[in-house]
Amino acid sequence: MSPERFVQALQKVVVHDNLAVYSELFRSTPVDRAVDPHWVRALTLFNGLDDENKQVLIEIICHTMVDTTANILGILDGGCPVAGIDGDVTVQVDGHRIGGELQELFLELSEAG
Repeated sequence: MSPERFVQALQKVVVHDNLAVYSELFRSTPVDRAVDPHWVRALTLFNGLDDENKQVLIEIICHTMVDTTANILGILDGGCPVAGIDGDVTVQVDGHRIGGELQELFLELSEAG
């Protein structure tokens, strides 16, 4: 698997698929059916917004997913050191190293669309 295919797969699963799940949950879950107190507060906030601001909140969630994934890829690429982790961190698929530029590829893909 190429680094490009890897980041495309990550973007689909982590950003696109999860964002669709969150959007659906926000739009279809009645507050009185939610159990988790954090989710109740999030639904209450979402339901109090007009349609434009609901879209803004979904966009914020999307950007958070992209930024978090990019930060993790930066750690895996070795460009973002983490205190307490000594040694090299690498990403391999079928024994072939694909890391080194994953963060950059992911951010380019995310900016493109």
